[in-house]
Parts: sequence; C-alpha cells; structure tokens
Amino acid sequence: MEEKNAGRVFMLDDDLFFLELYRNLLEARGYEVFTETNAYKFLLYAREVHPDVIVLDINMPDVSGWEVLQLLDEEAKALAPVIMTTVEADKGLAVAKGVAHYLPKPLDMERFLEIVETYCAGQKKHDILLLEDYNPFDVSVRDVLNEFKLSFFSVNDVNAAILYLNKNLPWAVCVNFDAERFNEVKSRLRHERIIYVENRDTIKELALLLK
Repeated sequence: MEEKNAGRVFMLDDDLFFLELYRNLLEARGYEVFTETNAYKFLLYAREVHPDVIVLDINMPDVSGWEVLQLLDEEAKALAPVIMTTVEADKGLAVAKGVAHYLPKPLDMERFLEIVETYCAGQKKHDILLLEDYNPFDVSVRDVLNEFKLSFFSVNDVNAAILYLNKNLPWAVCVNFDAERFNEVKSRLRHERIIYVENRDTIKELALLLK
C-alpha cells in the first residue's frame, strides 16, 4: 500500500539554491514538493498540481510575485494559502489581497515548517487564530498574546483563515480588522467564538478567560 504524503507544496522562486534547500527540507518530512523558476510555467501548472500550500518569491526578475498572485486562478487561491517570501518588510504590502503569510528571507525554518504543517496536517489547538492585515511595524496585539503566553496562529487572508479552521481547533478567532470589515467576514468564519479586536484590552480580557 502506497504511503500517503504529508501534503503538497508548490514553490516559485528564481533562486535555485533556495528551491533545492527547501525541497530537501520538506521532502525529508514527507511532503510532495513541486518547484518552478519560471512564473509563466508556474501559472500554467498551478491548477494541475493542486497544492496544499503555495510559496511565492516577491522579487522575481521578469514578473514579480505580486503580479503572479494577481494572475493566479481564483480557485487555486481559495484552495491553498499563499506564503509570500520577501527580502525586506514592507508596510505597503498590507494592501495586497490573497496573501496568507509574509516571510522574510532567509526563512525562519521552524516557522516555515510550522505554517506548512498547520495547513497540511492540522490538528493544532492554538488558543487564538488571529486574522489581521499585514503590518510588520505594528506588533501590539501579538505582544499582548505573547505577554500572556497565549498560543496563536496569525494569518493575513480570510480564505487562508477558512482553510485553517477546516483542520485546526483554536479556542477563539480574533479579527483585527476595522468594524465594517469584521462584520463582512464574520459570517464566513465557522467558529462559535469570533471576537472583534478593538484594541489591546480585548486580548487582555480574553487572556483572563483562558487562565
């Protein structure tokens, strides 16, 4: 009987060293890994591969990862979270829609593997799923979570949050959007405890409930 793989990861990067390094890392843990250096071929094969996780480099020589994301099939983005790798943190990326995680290069190996495993195998019981816009220079909410030693998984895309909830069991979902957007996404998140994060005090109140 053929052993089931841990999940499928499709990676686009023009850095062959990076691709080989992380291919070996993931394959050693049972993942099926597809890599591509050409953005156009990546877009062509994305539907056929059916990945569980997509990894895009934002700094490609001919077509940027952001442009690839815009051209990527909507069905593919709904079925697989997108991890965007970038050399520098950029607050301007907050306007980019459809990206679940932004990871600086060189990648934090432990964090990268944790994200991939969370979407593929699941079964994580974090205290909090934190859904928020990307802002590398504002960690106030995450600081409070760390202060109260609450385990959390942070995601920057609604579709990715839905995929997370399909396989994981957080105690609560905290949405750090403005009030109008919170009301828009709340009905899409299937969880009994969805909380609007008004400020840091919201997290403090949750921490007291969990202790």
